[in-house]
Amino acid sequence: MKLGMPILFLCLMILPSQISLSHDVNIQSNEINEMIDEINESLVFYYHNALMEIGPRYTGSENCSKAAEYIYNEFKKMGLWVRYDEWECGGFEGKNVVATLNGSSDNKIFIMSAHYDTTPGSLGADDDGSGVAAVMACAKIMSQHSFDHTIKFITFSGEEVGTYGSFNYAKDAYERGENIVAVIDADMVGYADTAKGGKILRVFETERSKWISSFSANVSKKYGEIGISIQPVPNYRGADHQAFLDYGYDAVFFAHYDGYPWGNSPDDTPDHINHTYQVKATKFFLALMAELANKPIDIQVIIKSPMEGFFYLFDHPLFPISMGRLWYVGLRGTTILLGSSIASVDVISKEEVEYVIFCIDNEFVSWDRKPPYEWKIEGKYTPPIGKHRLVVYAYDTNGNIAKDEMDIIIFTLSYQYAPWN
Repeated sequence: MKLGMPILFLCLMILPSQISLSHDVNIQSNEINEMIDEINESLVFYYHNALMEIGPRYTGSENCSKAAEYIYNEFKKMGLWVRYDEWECGGFEGKNVVATLNGSSDNKIFIMSAHYDTTPGSLGADDDGSGVAAVMACAKIMSQHSFDHTIKFITFSGEEVGTYGSFNYAKDAYERGENIVAVIDADMVGYADTAKGGKILRVFETERSKWISSFSANVSKKYGEIGISIQPVPNYRGADHQAFLDYGYDAVFFAHYDGYPWGNSPDDTPDHINHTYQVKATKFFLALMAELANKPIDIQVIIKSPMEGFFYLFDHPLFPISMGRLWYVGLRGTTILLGSSIASVDVISKEEVEYVIFCIDNEFVSWDRKPPYEWKIEGKYTPPIGKHRLVVYAYDTNGNIAKDEMDIIIFTLSYQYAPWN
């Protein structure tokens, strides 16, 4: 056994996140409080009412196109750089609307999103007119300020027919090599009918995105006057955040606490919206995005190969296997390896990198102390045949730790039979 291995395993047991992003939130409080104060019922429901006037917005319909045009023009008025992100999938086609507020210091990206499409015949007042109104109100206020990291405000279509808009966006962003640090998806954030529900936002999290939940909880405490607390719950894959998780990004989605019996029906109408709660939720999202967009990031580790959503023959990517229509079985973005491939990572760090650890299903297999950080994917004691998680950790000399992971289906007989390498 090499020196330090027990300590390494202890670290693996307590790691919180994909990136080293401490949970204290203590920067630019006065400016953020001023921004929060600008969020009011008049602003939020200016955007919400405009969507309601367009009517039901089923993906591919004329109304859905009208909604995209409306959102595009409003983002444009804010002085943001705006574009349509067109997609086709599963027999549908549509447009995402992407507004960018460029950061001042680096290429790291934070996304706030919602979906503007609805089920047939539904106005989608809560699902998800509430989320779109929150995104647009936050964009309106934040567009007048500058932040270290880039913020993208995105409204997706195609959510109600298979989360196709977000899937195509996440896939394309991954293939472009975008450094998306976190995705905050607001989906059904406008309803409360109990005193408890009026104070809680649920956040749907995975293991890799728990750091976002923790950071969000600290933001809610720091800005306690908003009156929102955060309740983490297990992930639900049927929302737009899931596509980003599938392509290796950290993402969560937020929804209100109280049950909503009118979802996905013609009864999802504005009279069910709790205006006070909707405004509180929007204020929280602004505080969260502002804190994230200025937060120092000490270290990141990014798996560069194998690539997400490809079929590999040994170390050669033969073709993509995105499986975009199969969101419900958890295979989108999965990589299939026939034979052992080389895992390689990039580490972005302010300090000297001490080492990188490679794991299968979070169990230590190998490490590398010098770039390029690479490892031949194989088992430790037995061949790793079947579905697994490739997990990579990076450590710097200051003790900061970063993590990245991806789903792989591997068919190889290669393994090491040794206590340590």
